[in-house]
Amino acid sequence: MRRVFKLLSIFLLLFLTVTDSRATEPGVKTGILVMAHGGSPEWNTAVVESVAPLESSLPVRIAFGMAQPGPLQQAVGELEAEGVTDIAVVGLFVSSQSFREQIEYLLGLSSEPPAMYLHHHGGGDLTMNHHIEMIPGNLAPPPIQKNATLILNREGLYDSDKVGRIMVERVASLSLSPDKESVLILAHGEGDNSLNNQWLSRVDDLATQVRRSGPFRHVQVETLREDWQDERARAEKRIRNYVQAQGGHGNSVLVVPFRLFGFGPYATVLEGLEYVSDQQALLPHPIITDWIRDQARDCFAQIGIDFLTGEPTETAEKRLPEISILSSR
Repeated sequence: MRRVFKLLSIFLLLFLTVTDSRATEPGVKTGILVMAHGGSPEWNTAVVESVAPLESSLPVRIAFGMAQPGPLQQAVGELEAEGVTDIAVVGLFVSSQSFREQIEYLLGLSSEPPAMYLHHHGGGDLTMNHHIEMIPGNLAPPPIQKNATLILNREGLYDSDKVGRIMVERVASLSLSPDKESVLILAHGEGDNSLNNQWLSRVDDLATQVRRSGPFRHVQVETLREDWQDERARAEKRIRNYVQAQGGHGNSVLVVPFRLFGFGPYATVLEGLEYVSDQQALLPHPIITDWIRDQARDCFAQIGIDFLTGEPTETAEKRLPEISILSSR
């Protein structure tokens, strides 16, 4: 038994030494790579403006596109050209699981591509209408080339209580008589029922802040599941029924989009119905800038370096791998 504990102690010491080694290397320089879906010029401008305040502190680049190698390679290359050695990769997505496997593969954080790979024939630039298709993972392009250390953030926008405060503000700007108003919060959602339920649960948790902010008749969260035809048809019917049931007779429905920017397809879905909305999503808002900063800080904390200086921190996370010990009598 003593020998086992001695071996464990040696292993622990070696592991912590490796964990801290990055923090003590000379010439460490930090940078941020923000990944965003991309869209219209207005959509992209909103993202650029949310990232801009960070540029006074450290190098920052944006890779538009849904986890495509071209934009990622360009952004990483530009950061490395500025001398950046450690890059926090922050996915500006509602869910941290969006494109997760594909991102990890392209960044070289996973050796295996996803079973199905989302491929853009236009190279990932979503400012124009390019053909998108799912291809088998064995046909996926190789990971990007890099020298820097890349750390991927762990949370999505719906994991942050701060982001819930944006919803409270959006609702407050629309509300006149809360006791005569219902609030409908619309989000993208997923095709997979389990993942979609996770979206509903997380956004509904944030909607608790809206419920506490005023005596509203009701607060409802729905996902349109807009990329899956059958699920979307059912969701559209449910959303329209809600607006019809909650409106009228002196009551109104406030509609708030829980998406990064814009109103998406919701105007079409709600066509012909009476509701109140200014179509303001999460951007523009300074809380999104704060969220990106917080995610980057957490990335660097995982490898034991300061967000701004690249110097060692005393709060570095040290996770021990699972150790399986086989002993015989």
